[in-house]
Amino acid sequence: MHYCGVVAVRGALQLAMLEEVRTEEPPIRLNALFYEPGSAAEVAHELHTLGDVVIGVGAPLAGPVNGRPGRDCDALLLRRGVAPQAPTQETRILADLLRDLAAFAPGGEDRTGPVEEGAYRRFPVFETNADGVFCALQGRRLPARRHPLGIQMRIDELLEDHVLDNGGNLWHRRIEEIDAIVCALCAHRYAVGHASWLGDPEEGVVVLPGASIPADFTRQGVMPPVERLHLSRA
Repeated sequence: MHYCGVVAVRGALQLAMLEEVRTEEPPIRLNALFYEPGSAAEVAHELHTLGDVVIGVGAPLAGPVNGRPGRDCDALLLRRGVAPQAPTQETRILADLLRDLAAFAPGGEDRTGPVEEGAYRRFPVFETNADGVFCALQGRRLPARRHPLGIQMRIDELLEDHVLDNGGNLWHRRIEEIDAIVCALCAHRYAVGHASWLGDPEEGVVVLPGASIPADFTRQGVMPPVERLHLSRA
């Protein structure tokens, strides 16, 4: 099984993939593979050649329905402190090119719930959010990616989840590669039945790792206190 993550990057798409590395002693390790950014057509072609895949797309797979100004899942993410991702032309094209692979649709009228075990067999594609995945893994908000501590916490999380970069070093990767591989990590959690979703099932939902999604990702204690001097008034 190939666990894949895709995110948008400067008019193209970034694809990354995880494969399980089983050893005599636990835990299971996950070998990371990274691709050069490419077009939606190139990414879709690669995904179709991989065989058994589970694909976490870190961008909207569908838009609002019934004339709504926005999607329910985006509002629910924002309420938890996670900025929704905007669709791009390439992610829209990718969603269309992957239409032969069913996207996750939980059904029902609830706005959140656990992903049923084995759902990946019927729905190998799902929408996720890279920052949301990191928040769910940490159980709290993370500093922004522009902050050095934000990058450190993201990479430390991947290392703690036994993600191995045999083609280099996670510290040498672009931030889009880090986002794509954490979407692939969410695909792995989705496949092993340890993921949850939120949103309106009629218009699309976002999947995050974990048995449930907190009502709020706290920011308390995330940033260590530092001293800053006040400028004197002119």
